[in-house]
Amino acid sequence: MNKLTSILGGFAVIAIALVFIVQFRPNAGQQMVESARCAVEIRGTCISSGHFWASYRMLAPRGADQEWMRQRNLRKITAEGLVERQLLNEDAKRLGITISEDELNAELTSGRMHVSMPLAPVMMPDGRVVDPRGAAYMNLGGPMIRYLNVKNRQTGKFDLKAYEREVRMVAKMSPQEFREYQKEEIVAARMRELVRSRAVVGEAEAFARYNQDKSTASVSYVRLDKRFFADLVADKSQKAIDAWVALNKEEEERTWNSRKSSYLPECRVTRHILAKIDQDNADPADAKAKAKEKIEQAKARLDKGERFADVARAMSEDGSAERGGLLGCVTKGKMVKPFEDAMLKAEPGKVTDIVESEFGYHLVLVDKVAKDLEAEAVGRAEVDEDLYLKFETERLTAEAAKTILAAVKGGKTLDQAVETYLSELEAKLAKKDEKKDDKAKKDEKKGDKKDEAKDEAAAESPVRKHPQRPIVESSLPFNASGSPIPGMMPGSNAATQAFKLEKPGDAADEIVQLFNGYAVMVLKEKKPASKEEWEKDRAMFMAQFREEKQEDALVAYISRLRNTLGTEIKFGGAEFTTEAKPPKEGGEDLGE
Repeated sequence: MNKLTSILGGFAVIAIALVFIVQFRPNAGQQMVESARCAVEIRGTCISSGHFWASYRMLAPRGADQEWMRQRNLRKITAEGLVERQLLNEDAKRLGITISEDELNAELTSGRMHVSMPLAPVMMPDGRVVDPRGAAYMNLGGPMIRYLNVKNRQTGKFDLKAYEREVRMVAKMSPQEFREYQKEEIVAARMRELVRSRAVVGEAEAFARYNQDKSTASVSYVRLDKRFFADLVADKSQKAIDAWVALNKEEEERTWNSRKSSYLPECRVTRHILAKIDQDNADPADAKAKAKEKIEQAKARLDKGERFADVARAMSEDGSAERGGLLGCVTKGKMVKPFEDAMLKAEPGKVTDIVESEFGYHLVLVDKVAKDLEAEAVGRAEVDEDLYLKFETERLTAEAAKTILAAVKGGKTLDQAVETYLSELEAKLAKKDEKKDDKAKKDEKKGDKKDEAKDEAAAESPVRKHPQRPIVESSLPFNASGSPIPGMMPGSNAATQAFKLEKPGDAADEIVQLFNGYAVMVLKEKKPASKEEWEKDRAMFMAQFREEKQEDALVAYISRLRNTLGTEIKFGGAEFTTEAKPPKEGGEDLGE
């Protein structure tokens, strides 16, 4: 019985092959699409437009609209996939890799249809670089595979009519042309598998990668924020600003020209005090009431004669508080409407009534209205100060970070180094204040309460109250590719530096650059991956690592082919690289 079944099975395969040979003759079934045109030409070899549109439809999800394809520029993806297919087929000839008729029949009768996508990143016509491996082609049943329904619903066996119907509907090719199309696709697929198979992974190499991925570290760090140094450390005297501008006149002129429209023809030197509405308060009415109460307290202090700038520094919840509430010289259209309306109606030198905006409650003071030449003078002064502080705070922040790092390298803990820096900074600021105010010297000579008064003053000093003051913080555990410190600049090697440190308390050799300053980092803990974890994860990790290496090897191989064989690539026109605009009344455009 088994022998008879085997014989009958053999006859069935032969019968299917005969049907393919008879039926898949040129022009059988659906008329062939125009394929004489070259969609792509590589060193004189033409890839027909018929192959292009077949691949385009194979890659497009069923029912995909033109907008979906336009966003992904599916035409460019299709063309680049065919380029890589041709390069792989050329190299296959060199290596003697082919596919037999029986093997081709087996693939076609199974419904597994191959289609090429590029592996290397693709430069789009609009300048974007797209990694096609990250694209979601919803109808692909595997890597560059589309399954067609070629089986009879009742018997579950191959059905020639169902096959021809699918080929006509999806590829719009004759069966014979589709057969030749699939030959090239399957040879390219075999070349990809051959390259992948040559990438091997040893256990020692895999464990080294596993250890790199799974080992964790945590660090202590201190961030030196430029805003702290701009507010408290930088010399903002006119003399210092003028000296910098004198050395950087071209930079100042270029920046002013780019910003002068923000000041001319009129601007208003404006200050404000803000009482924020607490968005985290579960009771919105209570949140508004508390903010209203605070702004009323600020208004009461102003009514008693306190300077606006002093009350702003003490009570405002805006970033401008450290500058006495100063927002700069503001033009129309820069602020939210309730604030702007109050500002434009304000009489210079007089505080407005309480103003409610989406941010909370404000008190607004316009120092003066500057027009034309005066507006330019005010604007230039602000630009000069901004530029000077930009460069000066960069210098001061880096200098402070290096000072703290040197102290840690010299044997202090990070906490000690930061405390020493802040104490010395407070002493410098106190000396400056003493020169400005003789009253401070008298206060230091108050009898037995001298030390208590100094402690209280230190606790209330601008250095200790500043929201961006240097504070020692701790990171969460991270691996070698992690981000230990928030706000790091792209390309920072902070994680790499951390894993080079040997023991807790060791400081990184370099300061870490942040978007708005620098950081100093010391190792808190380092935890290598354990052998027990490795044994548990080994099989899965090695499989994933092998797959990653295989993909990397294939991408590198394709890149070498492009460099050696793909130097003469010509596309047949924009229709093969740029998606058409959607038709006015909808519909699809899936090729000629």
